[in-house]
Amino acid sequence: MKGSLMLANGEQFTGQWHGKKGDFFGEIIFYTGMGRLQEFITDPATRGKLVAATFPGILNAGIDKENFESRKIQISGLIIQDDLSILPNDSLFKELITAGVPVLSGADTRAIVKKVKYAGEMPAVLTPNHRSCLFPAQREEGISETKKMETVLKNGKNHIVIVDFGYKKSLLKILEKNGCKVTIVPYDISKKQMDSLNPDGLIFSGGYGNPFSWEKYLNEYKQMAVSCPVLAFGLGHQVLALSFGGHVEKMRTGHRSFKEPVIDSTTKNVYMSVQNHGYAVQDKPLNKNEWRISFKNVHDGTIEGLIHEHYPIATYQFHPDCYDSPLNAVIFQAFFHHLDESKGARVYA
Repeated sequence: MKGSLMLANGEQFTGQWHGKKGDFFGEIIFYTGMGRLQEFITDPATRGKLVAATFPGILNAGIDKENFESRKIQISGLIIQDDLSILPNDSLFKELITAGVPVLSGADTRAIVKKVKYAGEMPAVLTPNHRSCLFPAQREEGISETKKMETVLKNGKNHIVIVDFGYKKSLLKILEKNGCKVTIVPYDISKKQMDSLNPDGLIFSGGYGNPFSWEKYLNEYKQMAVSCPVLAFGLGHQVLALSFGGHVEKMRTGHRSFKEPVIDSTTKNVYMSVQNHGYAVQDKPLNKNEWRISFKNVHDGTIEGLIHEHYPIATYQFHPDCYDSPLNAVIFQAFFHHLDESKGARVYA
């Protein structure tokens, strides 16, 4: 049967409907990667999004749930250009349909991407009904599935606590490989509760939503961040920037790629990074006596990394790569060095 993607600006794109029937609302984003779609659509940062994937045959690959970044598919719907007449039995397409996530095939994804790049990411609906829809008022409220603290890796040299906004499983794999004990805590944890865990280091995870959703916790986050060595990724990078008086703005089109080039401001080395975000930290409000920009985006110059001048805090708009990229070494060598230095010499502010 036929179906439609309808954008909030009135544009409509048609294709072949597959899966559960109904109206599926979400912000329209696009993914131009040639692979690793299973990692992308299970990343908590894509929660509730409608994704236009442009690479031909991207659903023809098999699946490996060990590489899922969370326990389930996070997107609300997928739009692709190619037809789906022949697929392997263990394809990602079948996983989507089983999860109740509709697929619109045979759509003009190139035209969709051009519209989104021009007009920006916006509310949209996937519908099999070809009718006008009223778009609900949308605000990307922050959501995390972690409701209570849990030690997920029981033993290790360093005790790392992850403040969870929607962490990716690949982060846990990296910490496990480096011999860390890891506790996951909800985003509303207090400084007093955090101190009781006696962490060696903190990580503010990536996740879904508008970073301003956590405004009432910013003072607590700042107090935690000056207590021990800290890393922050994705949404966590934005939230910590806000905690220290920075500013974050919605981007017209976000960075959603496994090969987004970033440049190290000190060495001038360029790395390919994993990114999935629609907000960016702004340069002007940053206190230059407190923060140094460590990475910038090669394409648009947006801030990709920050280092605090007085505390061992490093934040990154990108994420660690589960395939041990050179950028992982840059991120974690410095972090574990700070952990070794801080043992027995923490300063609580």
